[in-house]
Amino acid sequence: MNSIPTNCNSVRDIRRVGSLRAPFSSASLQPVRSVARRVTRQTRRMAIFSGDIVADDKKTDEKTAAASSRGFAGLPEKPEDMRQSTPAASSFMQEKMDFVKQDFQYCWRNTLNRDNFDDNIYFEDPISKFTNYTGYKFNITFLRNFLAPIYEIHDIKQNPDNELEILSRWSFSMQFWWLRYLPPIKAIWDPRLAFTGTTILGVNPENGKFNKHVDAWDSNQDNKFFSFEGFMFVQQQIWNFSKSSDLATPEFCILKKYKKYEIRRYKPFLVAEVKLNDPKQSEGGNIDPAESDKASAFKQLAGFLGKKNDRSQGLSMTTPVFNKSKQGVMQFYIGEGYKDVSEVPAPKNSSINIRQEPGGLYGVDVFSGNAKQPRVNDRERQLRQWLKRDGTMPVSDEWVLAQYNVPWQLPGFKRNELLIPIDEKTFELW
Repeated sequence: MNSIPTNCNSVRDIRRVGSLRAPFSSASLQPVRSVARRVTRQTRRMAIFSGDIVADDKKTDEKTAAASSRGFAGLPEKPEDMRQSTPAASSFMQEKMDFVKQDFQYCWRNTLNRDNFDDNIYFEDPISKFTNYTGYKFNITFLRNFLAPIYEIHDIKQNPDNELEILSRWSFSMQFWWLRYLPPIKAIWDPRLAFTGTTILGVNPENGKFNKHVDAWDSNQDNKFFSFEGFMFVQQQIWNFSKSSDLATPEFCILKKYKKYEIRRYKPFLVAEVKLNDPKQSEGGNIDPAESDKASAFKQLAGFLGKKNDRSQGLSMTTPVFNKSKQGVMQFYIGEGYKDVSEVPAPKNSSINIRQEPGGLYGVDVFSGNAKQPRVNDRERQLRQWLKRDGTMPVSDEWVLAQYNVPWQLPGFKRNELLIPIDEKTFELW
């Protein structure tokens, strides 16, 4: 059993920004760069997935640019923070693994160092293939400039079956960053693509350069080029019109993304919670958040954020709204700026409780439309079946419904998530 990385970068859905060199003039990007520098100075915390994408310049090469004053996306601040689960068999291979730690995952921000790659490097993933460095560089440059990926390696190790190969496990996200300049389109279509998987990096013993890069996606059974399954997985994400808002969300990282669901690790986060009014029981005896009356709970929590607290201080609106089956409560995430319960303004409403959610591992089903019964219960049962099928066991019969949008949002544009806490002992990273 593989232990799980605990220092994975944070994610606010895919809403924050990775840095890149965008195909615009320097002058046109000055306002964006100004925001990026200001936010980068304020925080160096890390996130994997992002939304609106901006550019960096030489002054921000060592930091991740940000497009929004509400968030930040980046990479580990120190190469030694990157996990290496097994030692290298030789100093030569350890040197290559150190390169992967220090430089390889940063190639999506900076120009590739030509000296580290063989002229005939072979690249393959389910939907693309190149057989030389020119094609390899073109692929990275195109993705960086057009889709601005944010990439994180969770673990690396030497291939036990081939001493000249390095294995890595990663998460990867992309977004059409240029939609920020097309607001009417972005308002209805703003796809966020996420992938997780493994990479085999081969080394040419004659020159010490990387000569192979082969990716496999967790979502696929068929990872050979050209994979129709992989192509359809990309299309499924591109043409997903469900949207989440640009408000702050709890930080998480996606450790595995399958075709139907994903495994996330959430960091601990603060919430304000209140009991649901007139809660309805589900089949298992838990509260059924999809059927219970949520209007009163929402109004109370919104009042707390709107200055009904001992400091008469307004708190930022956040997303999603969590509804927990076991406790029968509605929760609002308390955004950045509060590190501890003691720092949060005390509610004037004694029914509201401020506490910290411990985070942890969750299986997550993301779906659009209205989160009503019996649809939600059907998806909860299906998610449990998927988790058990893949050997990842739920902790209990508890589940959480997360809703991201205002009630009047058109059903096709609504984003909902069903989360089930899972037993970390049953999860394998590799």
